Amino acid sequence: MKKTLFLFLMALLPLLLPAQNITEAQARKRIAAMASGLNTMQCDFVQTKTISMLKSKVVSRGKMYYSRPTRLRWSYTSPYSYTLVLSGSSVTMKGAGGKTVADASKNKLFKEITRIMMSSMVGTCVSDNRSFKVSLSGSGTSWRAFLIPRRSAMRGMFSSITVFFDLRRSVVSGVRMIEKNGDRTDIVLKNQKTNVPLNARIFTVK
Repeated sequence: MKKTLFLFLMALLPLLLPAQNITEAQARKRIAAMASGLNTMQCDFVQTKTISMLKSKVVSRGKMYYSRPTRLRWSYTSPYSYTLVLSGSSVTMKGAGGKTVADASKNKLFKEITRIMMSSMVGTCVSDNRSFKVSLSGSGTSWRAFLIPRRSAMRGMFSSITVFFDLRRSVVSGVRMIEKNGDRTDIVLKNQKTNVPLNARIFTVK
């Protein structure tokens, strides 16, 4: 009984201790280490699209899978079914209208969109000074990277992108994208599992 109580308290200890104050430089190092050590990730997501002109919101849910270095599966499961798979420069999309395969390397805008999707989910965007002007802020283990696109293709679409980090769990916890027209997309990542085996078939679309 005493041993069980001891193990229970040890498991709770990180939650009971006050948040550790770290500097911006330390946060950058921890984010870089997190990104470089991430081989696979799977999670659920909730996406909220706020349309400024209509003052309405559209909420979607789904699952995301990532495998280093360039494979990502983004699947909407509610309120509709739609899947996007990135594998190298190949982009496969499947929805109610069927399946489409494209080569992102042949379309500059498509290439930039796939780049931001991948770097945001993994956290490598913080060190990508060629693509973004990056400012980092936060306290304890909750930090955010505020990104201003530098590349013309991205500047034409997004005013800013904010990536949220949970350094306690070493994961990206969310992404916010503000479009040029004022629309906003908020993505919250939940139930993250990192560096677990993933079946390669996840990144194929039939």
